[in-house]
Amino acid sequence: MHQLSDEILIEAYLQAIEQKLDAHFINLLLEEIQSRGINIDALKAS
Repeated sequence: MHQLSDEILIEAYLQAIEQKLDAHFINLLLEEIQSRGINIDALKAS
């Protein structure tokens, strides 16, 4: 998953939520975001 830039990872996560994709996939993206230390609360507020 480290081949994805932070920006692409965040975009994929937000689109996955918007499109109501599989919860397991969304959680996988979220776990990677958190492992990179990205503040997800700031993303959800935008």
